[in-house]
Amino acid sequence: MQYPEDASKAAAYLREAIPLMVKHAIEPNPRNFSLWYAYVAKSNLELNVELDAILAEHNTCPAIQSTDLFRRYIIDDEVDFSHKVQTQLSKVIGNLSAQSSTMSEGNQQYDTFLEQGLENLQQQLSENDIKSLLSSLLEQTRQTSEITQKFQNQMAAANQEIGSLREEMQSVQKEASLDGLTRISNRGAFDKELQQQIDKQSSGTTNTLCLVVTDIDHFKRCNDKYGHVMGDKILQSFAKILNHICQDIGFCARYGGEEFAIILPNHTLEQGCAVAEKIRATTERMKIKQRNQEEFVDQLTTSLGVALYNSGESATAFIERTDSSLYKAKESGRNRVIAEHHLE
Repeated sequence: MQYPEDASKAAAYLREAIPLMVKHAIEPNPRNFSLWYAYVAKSNLELNVELDAILAEHNTCPAIQSTDLFRRYIIDDEVDFSHKVQTQLSKVIGNLSAQSSTMSEGNQQYDTFLEQGLENLQQQLSENDIKSLLSSLLEQTRQTSEITQKFQNQMAAANQEIGSLREEMQSVQKEASLDGLTRISNRGAFDKELQQQIDKQSSGTTNTLCLVVTDIDHFKRCNDKYGHVMGDKILQSFAKILNHICQDIGFCARYGGEEFAIILPNHTLEQGCAVAEKIRATTERMKIKQRNQEEFVDQLTTSLGVALYNSGESATAFIERTDSSLYKAKESGRNRVIAEHHLE
């Protein structure tokens, strides 16, 4: 999203946005500044309608909804960045092409000169003619060497620039795959990873594939009791637990809201249940201090559903079966692991 306002108007929008952020207890981070700047600037009426509805319901804008609004209405960095990369690569390739043509022409001229020099040497030459030929040969060699050196320098510079662009693209791609609040993988990255693992199952690259779906029990009650800021902290702490337990054995992601998912390649159903139980027990022991207080929030628990992939089924069906196990865990009293029986 572009902001064409002049400096005075931009400052006025910012002076209007900041008090609103304070009033609604909005965390002062770059994402939220951009969001509320666009809100007061009325640059997108659909954004204002959605944000007004959220404020009416919560009297604030929870982090997950701020992230969603930001991604849908504000961010166009990925498009701009792709255009930037394309432009820079075109420039690099154009420069190399021009320099390559120059070098090719120089080499052709040098080859022609050498051929003529050899023909001349077949004839009777005077001492002065030989000196002249040697002098011309040295000059032509020097010029060709300079052209070659320029091309080598151009190649080195291009290699460095392409390397920088690659690193920058990798950084942007990584950021786009992370959940803004918890900093673990987001839903889009989860969907992509799950499909890749299912494809590996189909090709026989992996033996088994297990999926765990989990969420925090009574999370809405936590939000109502402690506020959305503490609710965000709880989600962040829970995500750290998942990342710590699963970082070397699987792929964990925020699936949506307070729901998370863990993909466990080469895990049997029993092994997947063991991982889920470890998550459950660790969450039960987790202690989080209330904001600006010495007291802790009430004990947190999580329910988990586990399923093993059935050959030939879709990602959607696999997720639905795992979700069904999670719902059974909730219905059975929460703070437990329920696994669906694998179909042979």
